Amino acid sequence: MGLFLSMSGVIGGDADAVVTALSAYAVGHGGSMAAAKLTTDDGDCLVVSEGIGGVSVLYPREFMDWDDAAACLSRELGKPVFSFHIHDGDLWMYILYESGEVVDQFNPIPDYWAELSDEERQSWQGNAAEVAKRVPGLSPDRIAPYLVQWSDDLLETEELPKAFPEDEFHVGEDWQLVDFMRKLDLDYPVDDSGEPHGDTYRFECESE
Repeated sequence: MGLFLSMSGVIGGDADAVVTALSAYAVGHGGSMAAAKLTTDDGDCLVVSEGIGGVSVLYPREFMDWDDAAACLSRELGKPVFSFHIHDGDLWMYILYESGEVVDQFNPIPDYWAELSDEERQSWQGNAAEVAKRVPGLSPDRIAPYLVQWSDDLLETEELPKAFPEDEFHVGEDWQLVDFMRKLDLDYPVDDSGEPHGDTYRFECESE
């Protein structure tokens, strides 16, 4: 089984406000959230890290409602919020929310789960201009090279390209999400050894 990962990225967010909103979300869904010294090996570990561009939230492995949580954060905090996801090590994707509504979304393999209509497929192309409007100081050309579809021909290339030479990961790699987050000045809240470097919380929440 490949990697499954879900995160929120709150643009311009404040860590304390994010924690307050997530605590209310957990309680509203029959759960709780409390500060605790945990590692990513703990099944209910949630990590919150504040960076230059805002706040990153890494959800517990078993939490399935990451999109709903991101939409809720965007409503409660009045901030643009990304819902980031790595699915089974095969792809990374995002949905961007504003006031609880989807304003942009990207999936490099839009037909991954089912064949889509041309209109549905187009909706997952990602729009660098829409993202840049909501991220202070970001120009569309800083993220546009990430928003490409991973065709079979591209994935079969002997040497996969990078969006930018300084990036760590290539197009076609699930971990390219981390390079994308760096362009947004959002922190990936886990270090190279797999340990969280933000504040950790025990997050229990019933999924819909």
